[in-house]
Amino acid sequence: MDTLTRLNDLVGKVGLLKIPRSEVKFTFLSVDPAPGFPTEVDDDAFQTAISQSSFEVRFDEGILIDGKNTKVISGRYVSRIF
Repeated sequence: MDTLTRLNDLVGKVGLLKIPRSEVKFTFLSVDPAPGFPTEVDDDAFQTAISQSSFEVRFDEGILIDGKNTKVISGRYVSRIF
């Protein structure tokens, strides 16, 4: 499976976002992949592709960041994906 397909497969999955002294749960809504990563990669390289990409996410009900329940985040702040 290529990197872009794997990144797009994250849409709908749940993850955790690192914030100061805590983590918040979110759902991936869309992906804005970083340009120039290899198309076929191992798991370590895929983690790098996540870190270099941006994602629109929706936080769990009742969680607002900057007054909103959605936000575009850098993949480098994703601490876990379920």
